[in-house]
Amino acid sequence: MNSETTKERTVLSGLAERCPERNFQPGDILREKGQHYTSMYLVVDGKVRVDLGLSSAPLIPDIGQDGLPIGEIGFLRGLPATATVVADTPVRALEISDAVLSKLETEAPDLAVILLRHLATTADERTSHNIALASTLPSAPKEQSIRILLCRDDNMLLQAKKLRYEVYCAELGRQSPHADHDRKIISDELDAFGHTFIAVEEGETIGTLRANRPADGPIGILETLYGMNQSPHNPESTVVCTKFIIASHKRTSTAGIKLVAGFARFGVQHKLRECYIDCIPSLRPFYTGLGFRKSGEKFLHRENGPSIPMMLDLEKSRRRIDRVLATLS
Repeated sequence: MNSETTKERTVLSGLAERCPERNFQPGDILREKGQHYTSMYLVVDGKVRVDLGLSSAPLIPDIGQDGLPIGEIGFLRGLPATATVVADTPVRALEISDAVLSKLETEAPDLAVILLRHLATTADERTSHNIALASTLPSAPKEQSIRILLCRDDNMLLQAKKLRYEVYCAELGRQSPHADHDRKIISDELDAFGHTFIAVEEGETIGTLRANRPADGPIGILETLYGMNQSPHNPESTVVCTKFIIASHKRTSTAGIKLVAGFARFGVQHKLRECYIDCIPSLRPFYTGLGFRKSGEKFLHRENGPSIPMMLDLEKSRRRIDRVLATLS
């Protein structure tokens, strides 16, 4: 048994005591290309098939080994999945989430170090493979310049908070109760358990949107203002989106629709049914075009002024949003 195999089995043995086990049958999807995820897998047993989604590239042959990571780059960096991964045989895997990783770092730091180094080695190998593959393709599709990321660290979230301040306070001159004028950021209690998405173009954060599930933490009077408490799906399958902002010089770009589309896919993946948001009257046609409908009475938003609460059925509207995105692109 070589040292690499011993290391991988040491990682799996220690993690098996601390991570939930997930089982997949042949044909089950472990990762879908373009989706955002908040956890990753380490394969314990079984083989998977990887499809990069490139028409000129063949499927990567069945792969399976002790400690094979699935979705580690997206989990750690907030990127959408770069490939679709499907179980080719029955697969057993350990799921690693933020809570698991944080617990490892405090309770089993040596194991956490081994795990993160193992992931780094795998990431280097996969990057090299992708570069080699791309060089052999006659016409690899060019990635669009605006990317949607799920904030995975404090610095990514800080960029969203700065953009909020730049638009609300500096551009629009509004008085936000949550503004920190010294740091030039806007942050509130919902950031503690929210999923914040950012739109990035050439290293610049040009848009942001935050989503909070009432099942994860208190959202205060928003449940009443948005009409969420009248829904049979609340609180388990509802989500409220706030702090939806696009930089002034990018409001005619596809950043806004890409943020909504990225979140819609994320919501469907997490079995959410309804998304609630507020809009100023002038933007009502934009939201209506995406499938939103009025969900409550108009109210005075402390930062946006007169606002209309609206609701989107995520299951029914995902394809519609994708069609609008394709048309705009």
